[in-house]
Amino acid sequence: MLKKLFGTISSRPAKDAAKNARVDALYAEASAAWAGGNLAGAERKIESAITLDNNLPVLFFMQGSILLKRSQFERAWTAFERALQLRPHFPLVLNAEVHAALARARHDLGRGRVPSNEPPYQGPPQKVSVIICSIIPARFERVCANYRERLAGVPHEIIGIHDAQSLCEGYARGLARSSGDIVVFSHDDIAIHAPDFANRLRNRLNEYELVGVVGSTQLSGEGWLYSRWPHIHGQVGMAAAAGTDGGFTITAFHMRGAATPGAQVLDGLFFACRRELAEAIGFDAATFDGWHFYDFDFSYRAWRAGRRTAVCHDLLIEHASQGGYNAEWLRYAQRFREKHPEANALFGEREAVQLASIGVDTIAEWRLFTEHMMARTA
Repeated sequence: MLKKLFGTISSRPAKDAAKNARVDALYAEASAAWAGGNLAGAERKIESAITLDNNLPVLFFMQGSILLKRSQFERAWTAFERALQLRPHFPLVLNAEVHAALARARHDLGRGRVPSNEPPYQGPPQKVSVIICSIIPARFERVCANYRERLAGVPHEIIGIHDAQSLCEGYARGLARSSGDIVVFSHDDIAIHAPDFANRLRNRLNEYELVGVVGSTQLSGEGWLYSRWPHIHGQVGMAAAAGTDGGFTITAFHMRGAATPGAQVLDGLFFACRRELAEAIGFDAATFDGWHFYDFDFSYRAWRAGRRTAVCHDLLIEHASQGGYNAEWLRYAQRFREKHPEANALFGEREAVQLASIGVDTIAEWRLFTEHMMARTA
């Protein structure tokens, strides 16, 4: 667990063997102190290691993690930024980014800063159609209530498909029944937490034609999670684990600005597009006659057609399902590859998925975390 959190110390010149051995020992002692809950002791050990070698990003990442745990937020983000200046490899670079953003968000909250709001949408009037396939009434009512709240003041309709033969078939039927200028395709187990969601959605679709909340700009495997750094973008939240103090666990990826253009594939938990694109691209219910790869196929064909696709970073969507890659999923992955043989050249060896997650206590903290992630330029 400690190696997963902090990483391992990279190889160093053999001529410094004695110093390297001492740094390794201090790092191990700091890790042991951390594991035992002795944060003050861990901090002293890691500071001693940094005094001996201040060019190892993992040392500064561990220092930042200790300081964050001790609620010393300004010092923590300084340590994380120093780790980033030393240009660590993935996944340490992503972990340093998300923890730096969390430290800054908590520092901001302590100083009374409030999150920024999206500028009001200034385009022509638009109706939003939300299409949801659901067979669980309570879940459907819950997500509908969330959409009604987020789209209050905006002309909208919610179309439920409760007997879909597949997601492609259900979404195609819902699209035929809909009349909105913007069409949202949504799972029934999500919750949208951006209070200014309506402005964010319409502003993004004023610039792009198809948007999602997580996805990849470089298809490199049967799942967008297999994409390599820095080609995987966006973020998604989940409710904090039972027994904790509440809040959310946020899994975040590469985020620069409000959106990353050029998404090749998007996750189907939520995606939205202009009506014209939805009708032009359509859903392939013959090939994808189940519950997998409808989203890959739809977004990939839109990207291949030269449409303006993007991953949005700031819609703040919580998803109740982690998903999983089972035999059924692999069967539809093979169908995707057979339908799109040109994509096979894009697929690399399947690598272990590397995730970076943090816990936030409130929506305000999540929003400020997002602002700091999006503000990064390097």
